[in-house]
Amino acid sequence: MGIHDRQYYQDETPSGLAPSWNNRSAIASIIILNVAVFLADFLLTSQSHAINRFLALESNDLREPWMWWRLLTYGFTHSHDNIGHIFWNMLGLWMLGRSVEELYGRAEFLKIYLGCLLFCGAAWLLLHSTYPQASSVIGASGAVCCIEMLFVFNFPRVILMIWGIVPTPAWVVGALLVLGNIFVDPSDRSTAFDVHIFGILFATGYFFLHWNFSRMAIPSTRMWWRKMTGPRLKVHAPTVGEDQEMDRLLKKIHDQGPDSLTRAEKKFMEKCARRLREKRQES
Repeated sequence: MGIHDRQYYQDETPSGLAPSWNNRSAIASIIILNVAVFLADFLLTSQSHAINRFLALESNDLREPWMWWRLLTYGFTHSHDNIGHIFWNMLGLWMLGRSVEELYGRAEFLKIYLGCLLFCGAAWLLLHSTYPQASSVIGASGAVCCIEMLFVFNFPRVILMIWGIVPTPAWVVGALLVLGNIFVDPSDRSTAFDVHIFGILFATGYFFLHWNFSRMAIPSTRMWWRKMTGPRLKVHAPTVGEDQEMDRLLKKIHDQGPDSLTRAEKKFMEKCARRLREKRQES
């Protein structure tokens, strides 16, 4: 019986294994980078906000290809006029993104996040380059909306606590997120609602079209060499003992929670999970 065939492994509810604040957590790295840029702009260029202006995506950048690197950097800057801009983005990423990262893995999560930033930036640039008035955009809202919608798509019946007190199914939160960005006050020009919609569209395409950027990636030189020379003679397959140990640990997590694992057991789980991801990518 394979790992994914076990009943307690197929529960729709996220297991709650939050990534720790180290280099194994994509979310931790993203939040740290956003906060670092926010503080650098506030402490070093508080009067001119030169750092934010340097990294922001401008509507006239479409005609300046040497500035297209801003299609990525705009997503790591936030406004100082409203502290809620960075606070709510990072809070939403941390609260809902943990289960998404756990589901897809760190590498794929990073590709989703950065790919969405590029998509939202490019879509915004194409749209606003046609406007007569110049404008700019900053913030991670598009990518965060994407991650939040991926949570909704994967765990629609999970109960979320709105404002910490109102229990609400995830699918209702997703519907409110979509409607809240479609039916907006047209006079509100301080929020890039179109970028939010682009992020939601990206998540919808990723989930329902079954995208996987790890499988779509260009094979490395090492993988090309393997294809040319054939498979290695030594092929590892999990032993019966390893399968039984994995079965025991998964049941332990189900019964006692993830904190019950010892350090050695956690390392064993990480090794097996890494081996499984590598096997999927090669196949």
